[in-house]
Amino acid sequence: MPEALKRQLKRKAASKGLSGERADAYVYGTMRKTGWKPSKKGHKAGAQAKGFA
Repeated sequence: MPEALKRQLKRKAASKGLSGERADAYVYGTMRKTGWKPSKKGHKAGAQAKGFA
């Protein structure tokens, strides 16, 4: 996640009176609107097809 934008959105969420999970949801949702996608940690190509060869 672009850290500078994340910090800016956290400040904006605080100014709107959001905190905790609601602030996180605001940041996540706004980042998704900009086209950002979360990384898939631990995801390997073909991992689901393992054993079906």
